[in-house]
Amino acid sequence: MNNVAIFGYGTVGKGVKDLISLNPQFNLVSIFDMPSKKDELGSLLVTKIDEIINNNKIDTVIECLGGDTLAHEVIIKSLSNHKNVITSNKETISLHLKEYLDLANKNNVSIQFEASVGGGIPIIYPLSIQSDFDSINEIIGILNGTTNFILTKMQKEHMPINNAILLAQKLGFAEKDPTSDLEGLDMVRKANILASIVTKKEINNDDIPHFGISKLNDNILKQINDKNLILKMLTRIEFKKDHISILIIPTCLRGDNLLSKIDYETNAISVFGKYQDPLMFVGKGAGKYPTASAILQDLIRVSKNKEYKYCNLKEKAIVKNEFTGTYLCFDDKNKLHELTNPDKKDLSKYKFVCLVD
Repeated sequence: MNNVAIFGYGTVGKGVKDLISLNPQFNLVSIFDMPSKKDELGSLLVTKIDEIINNNKIDTVIECLGGDTLAHEVIIKSLSNHKNVITSNKETISLHLKEYLDLANKNNVSIQFEASVGGGIPIIYPLSIQSDFDSINEIIGILNGTTNFILTKMQKEHMPINNAILLAQKLGFAEKDPTSDLEGLDMVRKANILASIVTKKEINNDDIPHFGISKLNDNILKQINDKNLILKMLTRIEFKKDHISILIIPTCLRGDNLLSKIDYETNAISVFGKYQDPLMFVGKGAGKYPTASAILQDLIRVSKNKEYKYCNLKEKAIVKNEFTGTYLCFDDKNKLHELTNPDKKDLSKYKFVCLVD
């Protein structure tokens, strides 16, 4: 029997509990959350993290807390106490992956994070395998279901951005504070994780430039659509000989681009390698069960000792900002300016910017 505990009983934690209950090979021992969850969880509820950390019968913990401070404490203590860790938390993984891998390998346990990128899409595991034998040149994709949902609603249904955000929150695609999605911070963390996997090097979130959609309005969007372009929020990672180029930016796509057809909360990731070119991964990028499904993928692999064995990150990657191409830039009066091969300072002067692919 595989004894499991869950930290955090929010949307994802509830989805994980549901899926574990359908799988008899796992025994859910405890769930950490607030005392107010007692009526719902009964004897499963624990309100002190050490009740799980110090329980030697628990083999694997699933961290669904979100944020970094408490999640970091839970993961460090769990790995130190010889427990496997599975997490969907892209914030803490992007900030502390080196530390977590060092500790996991030292204690002969595993940390897995399939659900941290792409929701239910199986991308982390296959990318890890591919990067061991193939030379990955580029990764381009829609890595945020919230912004893709909002942009789809605005362009296909002419919904104002504030209404689209409220609907995304109601459906569980967006947090109460959607800033990390709207400003591209969520995608920075995901890009960090993907690039770290490919290069096996440590990457600093602060080195990754990002431009968001929080200042987008109907006037700007109409000018873009009048050019027969479709706006998507893209993550672009290019692996060069001596550095990595990463950019998170709204991007104008033509209708024949496959990514232009990816709508609502769906994510899509294209991987371009030397021997496999391209591979595209498509699936739900937000929601209760897509994320929980990715966690269960990790849990099943760990239980069968089939998980990917990550090596320690031994050095820091060099990340260089590169802004080649044409950019549509809108000032405070929604007036359009086109810039070619600008630098970050040039782009930062405008209210809203997007790259033309």
